Amino acid sequence: MEKHNNVHEMAVRLWNHYPERVKLNEPLRHYTTYKVGGPATALCFPANTEELQDILSLCHQENVPVYILGSGSNILVHDKGIDMVVIRLSECCSEIRHKENIVYAGAGLLVSQLVEYCERNDLAGLEFMSGIPGTVGGALRMNAGAFVGEIGDRVVSIDAMNYSGELIKMSGEEAGFGYRRADRLQDKIMLGCELRLLSGNRAELEKSRRDYLAQRASKQPLDYGSCGSVFKRPPGNYAGTLIEKAGCKGMRIGGAMVSPKHANFILNYHNARASDIYQLICEVQRIIYEKFEIWLELEVKLLGFSDEEEKKVRQPE
Repeated sequence: MEKHNNVHEMAVRLWNHYPERVKLNEPLRHYTTYKVGGPATALCFPANTEELQDILSLCHQENVPVYILGSGSNILVHDKGIDMVVIRLSECCSEIRHKENIVYAGAGLLVSQLVEYCERNDLAGLEFMSGIPGTVGGALRMNAGAFVGEIGDRVVSIDAMNYSGELIKMSGEEAGFGYRRADRLQDKIMLGCELRLLSGNRAELEKSRRDYLAQRASKQPLDYGSCGSVFKRPPGNYAGTLIEKAGCKGMRIGGAMVSPKHANFILNYHNARASDIYQLICEVQRIIYEKFEIWLELEVKLLGFSDEEEKKVRQPE
């Protein structure tokens, strides 16, 4: 990873200002569900939105690149790491509360925490998200969903911040929710959202949650590190179905393997490197394109990869 002086200088500056909340050259494999990835120049854990604003403002003034890290469940970090200031929101955006059927959930909350809170308070409408990995903020940015719904269906309003530290409030309609995307949220940092839910019964909600979890466990490989679904669903088809038809289940490169259980999962099954996973992604894309003339678009986000490496997975050569 090539180091840029302004990023390194900012990292040291932030560490001097917040020594207990900033780690220098911290390996990101400890913060991703793939359990791979090299170091971030600085990894910050702001305690509140004021500290977040301060960090963002300083980075913005010096044109230092920033990445907001949730639970690391939908990213693949390069083995060399990323020369950026990485910010984790688990401490400063973890509030949850409700009034009647409106729930406010902080972006740093895990989706599982939100679902369980709703269950305890007899609030229905998010059971389908049971077992979805990641944070509320990440779920908003990609309009996470499964089975019968998407989080965007329930969003009333969103609290966000731009990368200069300015606070923004948006309605759900303004977010631009679509299939696995939220077009108007990509250049913003999620702080939290209001969700409109329905009255429910705790016992029924618990049963529904357990049913969804069992359904996931029966279909998805949960015993190895992964990012969840690697590829988006192509129009009129399913990525996993195409990969299975192409005979790619069980395919391996280094320590990475296409799951024999669900073909749209690529696993870190044996001390994989990010390069193993990346190469396997490329090989699956190539095979599917040759057999079906369908290019599988990535759902996982690549971090720290070169423009050439990014281009290779965006379109066929």
